Amino acid sequence: MKTQMIIGGILFGVAACTAPADGYRITGNIEGAGDGKAILLQSAGFGEPTMGDTVNMRNGKFVFEGRLESPVSVTVKVCPDSDQPASLGFIAENSPIRVMAAWKDVIERYGYRSIGGQTVEGSLNQEVYEKIAGVYGQILKAPEHKEYAEAQQKMAGLRNTDTEAYYKLQDETEPLSERFSEAVRQRQLELIRENRTVESSVLNLRMMWNDMTLEELKEVFSVLDPKVQNSPMAAEVREEIAIRERVRPGQPAPDFSLETPDGSRLALSDLRGKYVLLDFWASWCRPCRASFPEMKKIYARFKDKGFEILGVTNDSRREDWLKALEQDQLPWKQVIDEFPEPYKPARVITMYAAPYLPTLILIGPDGKIIGQAKDKHQLVEWLEERL
Repeated sequence: MKTQMIIGGILFGVAACTAPADGYRITGNIEGAGDGKAILLQSAGFGEPTMGDTVNMRNGKFVFEGRLESPVSVTVKVCPDSDQPASLGFIAENSPIRVMAAWKDVIERYGYRSIGGQTVEGSLNQEVYEKIAGVYGQILKAPEHKEYAEAQQKMAGLRNTDTEAYYKLQDETEPLSERFSEAVRQRQLELIRENRTVESSVLNLRMMWNDMTLEELKEVFSVLDPKVQNSPMAAEVREEIAIRERVRPGQPAPDFSLETPDGSRLALSDLRGKYVLLDFWASWCRPCRASFPEMKKIYARFKDKGFEILGVTNDSRREDWLKALEQDQLPWKQVIDEFPEPYKPARVITMYAAPYLPTLILIGPDGKIIGQAKDKHQLVEWLEERL
């Protein structure tokens, strides 16, 4: 990408009004940042950032210029000469874009410094993304969800002070949570359809697909303009649909081999000839571990009839997994998933497109997928029909 810096108030103002033909001009003004450098990092969708341009910054002002093949998520790393760097992010496109923020709003959290309170003008993709993402806050303020909002506020105070009371309130307000979540979901889907020609509309599907069936996901995706469907921002949605197609009922279950508690390897295919329940769980997943007493009853009832459970933990720390196994004394087979790429989901849970924990997937003796049980009652019904 070509880079250029324009210095001075008059030139700065002119630069913000125009962009190169078929390209972009990102004009930044970070009040109080002083002199230094600004670095533009790009990524498509949720990929790892790649290095872009570096330009000089004068009195908090900088300009990036170039052309994009398609809209892209970018991060601008602001590096003042007199302070540590801090970053802000937005969606860039081929248009004149203004980015405004104040250095006094820098926030440091978990070792990462970001600039809060930014304003982005000129990017339709950023505008649409913010509109869809902002639905949560808008609906939370609605009078019909006042009780849910009050419960959330109370839970925030209990999270780090009284874990037992926190989970008790969470259970008690589950109907309110479901009603609120459905209202958010429906409004976001409406906005995605209304903005079907804007690439960033697909980004929100990534946050929503865990609560969508394959048919629902495909239906919404089919509404989008072909340029959106084929854009880099839609890559993960396309991949999710393809994975789900491969693990539909009746399809051969993808084989895998993972490590057991004693350090040996166990493959799914080693259990061929039995009905196998893949139980995706984790030591930190409260609902997972709360389900184990009932799962033990199901296992005891069917284990001598050709039924086996293979627990696949999503723990990234082996010691947490082994501690949970010792505490819960689970009688069925266990393996630990692998994380081949840092900051990416585990290998096997991705292979099976497990949307949440716990997820229960039943596989037949022929190695074909029977289905994902919505709950333990459906699992028992399936086993009673077959065993």
